[in-house]
Amino acid sequence: MTPTLDAGRNFGALVQARRGNDLLANAADHAPRMQVPRHAHENAYLCIVVAGGFELRHDGARPDDCGPGAVVAHPAGAAHANRFGDAPARCVNLHFGASWTEDPSVRAWFADFRHARLGAHAGAVARLAEELLACDAAAPLAFTAAAVELLAQAMRAGAPAPSAAAVARAIDLLEADLARAPGLATLAAAVGLHPSHLARAFRAARGETVGDYVRRRRVESSVALLARPELSLAEVAAAAGFADQAHFGRVFKRHLGATPGARRRELLRTS
Repeated sequence: MTPTLDAGRNFGALVQARRGNDLLANAADHAPRMQVPRHAHENAYLCIVVAGGFELRHDGARPDDCGPGAVVAHPAGAAHANRFGDAPARCVNLHFGASWTEDPSVRAWFADFRHARLGAHAGAVARLAEELLACDAAAPLAFTAAAVELLAQAMRAGAPAPSAAAVARAIDLLEADLARAPGLATLAAAVGLHPSHLARAFRAARGETVGDYVRRRRVESSVALLARPELSLAEVAAAAGFADQAHFGRVFKRHLGATPGARRRELLRTS
């Protein structure tokens, strides 16, 4: 059975709501400086800022400023909090049911808090707000068309690419202590990105995941340690950051095509 589409708790003053075609939208006004506590909604949804703006906080990432024309994707069940600015604000929350999120591209786009800045005068934002308030016979159809147009524009606009500086900073933090490199969540918080944003940006910039980068660099750093005969292979594995010698051996061979012992013998013969 398909779950009922539910908007969850509405923290603002509800202006209008509309339901249809596995969509649920509500427009709400928010008072200046209103603070919305940490909460989550069952369905994936877009928050469209029609007027005013707010600061979005989620998962320890750097606060995101959402002004007029901002369209922010919220994953299903993802906790977040909001703090509104000095001006009155109006937001439209557009919730999507299962028939929408079954589409792989839509589901992938709602995987994290993507932020598309369409602009205060974006036609798709204005049309959605207008059709939400319309009450003629064509309003349900027009509302669905406006919702589809806005989602398509937001997906095309995407999220601003995380800066090269954030990825460079992440690499600096990893290289500072490869043996005890921070996990993805800790690393993302340190550079001010959501973990999934950092993961995508890192892979796009480096051609490998954060985990693959750390394992490769640990193997590379272990080569110098293998040239020290006073260290056992177990001690080299521990110093390089591997949990045990067996794991070290498997990863080492996968990256360099030889076992640590064989590479050590080669290094000692040529030294």
